[in-house]
Amino acid sequence: MLVVNKLAAKLEFYRVDMGDETREPLASIDMPKFPHEVLLSRDHRLAYVSIYGQGVFGKNFDHPGEEIVIIGLETRTHIGAISTLPYKAPHGMAFDAAGMLWVSCDVSGVILVIDPAKREILKAVPTASNGTHWITITPDGKKLYASNKTYPNLVVIDTQKREVAKQIPLAPGSEGLSLSPDGSRLYVTAQRPQQFYVVDTASDEVIATVPISVFAPVEEGKNPQKRVKVSPDGKLLVISNFSSGEIAIVDAADLSSQRLLKVEKGPMGISFVSGTRAYVMNHDQGSIMLVDLQAAAILSRFETAAGPETMALF
Repeated sequence: MLVVNKLAAKLEFYRVDMGDETREPLASIDMPKFPHEVLLSRDHRLAYVSIYGQGVFGKNFDHPGEEIVIIGLETRTHIGAISTLPYKAPHGMAFDAAGMLWVSCDVSGVILVIDPAKREILKAVPTASNGTHWITITPDGKKLYASNKTYPNLVVIDTQKREVAKQIPLAPGSEGLSLSPDGSRLYVTAQRPQQFYVVDTASDEVIATVPISVFAPVEEGKNPQKRVKVSPDGKLLVISNFSSGEIAIVDAADLSSQRLLKVEKGPMGISFVSGTRAYVMNHDQGSIMLVDLQAAAILSRFETAAGPETMALF
């Protein structure tokens, strides 16, 4: 298990024993400030970590990050970096069908196409607005979706042509996004109010807008950030609510069937262990919880360095 700790600017390695749900710390690597997202190479030999910069979203113009750090998983060491200059604030990452690395740079309003072997930028695709934060690519690697917190459109990119193919209206803005395992449905959480959208990826049209009934309305001035992850079997959605310290467990067959589980302060990243178990990273608490999704219960908890945001299991 590899944990990205944003506030502590560290990567932590743990050995996981799911039998008795124990975690053994193995190593810790200092990182540039501040690491945000992590993506494993297809052979699970490397991890790519985006260095977003010293500000938070919307306030990252003075000291934005400008690199993707490469970590060797076998040696647990820093083995290199990919510069994103002249583009700044790299955040979301995904691989396409050709093995190229796509990276959103929200301060610069572009999504980069990078050759990870040569560590070279091949193209910068403009997204029409700053704020493109999270991205995901369909299982066939041919289509990319990018959410935007401040722009009222979800951007769709043809990864073969490397250009914007469509923009889907999602006013006033969109947050986390996750694809079903077969790639037929895209789930996108709204900036406001407490709801999420279902996009048919064949037509790239919104086919449902679903209220998150278990979440209370977000108070004015509070961070409404919500991430979403679909389980490996496609049967469940887990949505984290940063401002309330809660997650919603949603039945994909009946999206109105929702259960609430209180976790800890500032839940962000979600990583599935199986179709019924997932880790939730409590960024503001400095902890990670293993959750039984069927029972809507916390199985175990452990503390990490400050600001756990994302995780990779390998």
